[in-house]
Amino acid sequence: MRYLFFLCLFIFSFSLKISAQTSHAQESWWDYLNQNRYSEKWGSWLDVQLKLIDGYTHDKNAGEYTAGGSYFANDHFKYTAAFTYVDAYPNASHLNHTAELRPWAMIQLNTSNHYSKWIQWLRVEDRFKENVQNKLATGSYDQSTRVRYYLLAQFPFNMKHKYEKGSLSFVTSEELYLNFGKNIVYNTFDQNRFFLGFYYYMNKTNILQLGYTNLYQKYNAPDKYLKSDVLRVSVFNTIDFRKKQPTKEHIQ
Repeated sequence: MRYLFFLCLFIFSFSLKISAQTSHAQESWWDYLNQNRYSEKWGSWLDVQLKLIDGYTHDKNAGEYTAGGSYFANDHFKYTAAFTYVDAYPNASHLNHTAELRPWAMIQLNTSNHYSKWIQWLRVEDRFKENVQNKLATGSYDQSTRVRYYLLAQFPFNMKHKYEKGSLSFVTSEELYLNFGKNIVYNTFDQNRFFLGFYYYMNKTNILQLGYTNLYQKYNAPDKYLKSDVLRVSVFNTIDFRKKQPTKEHIQ
């Protein structure tokens, strides 16, 4: 069933019409994601992201900082609640910063077979975005809700040493965003992100991700879209502090 849904999302991402008012951007995203597990039931989530824009690296677009906790129902299914602070530059201006406050909750399912790993999550975010006037923050906030569905598939190249130090995997993912709220008029469909890339296992606890994201976003304005080419570099750090180490695959 998940394969069919993944295919439908892929087709959906390329079937959307691109308006004449579509703007284009070139970005790079630099991520550090730490997920720890302290007991059979409890863990933590830490995420730091820097987004650069204008020829991939010329200007800072935003910084995102997330901290939260996770509850493990079992080794495959967990709940996470966290808070993200977004520090953004309005309209590419460095005169002032604007903030977004984003508490969120998520359910995540990890599955695998002999040939692949799959990660799915459903996330609900409350977004409090600071209003901007004349490229300056006003101190007032608009509230909306955003729902995100994410699906990732990982296919190792070496089946004998799939997830060991030095191994390499092909990775693809799809993430669909939907907005809800009284101020959401034109962009119930918020954005779609389609990713192609690779995982390199640096060691048991660290994975390097390199890849490309095609981002297609609808602004909250009639016939106004953004299409962005994103180069992404990420480090996933996962540590299991339980005294008895499980034989299961890593907990990401």
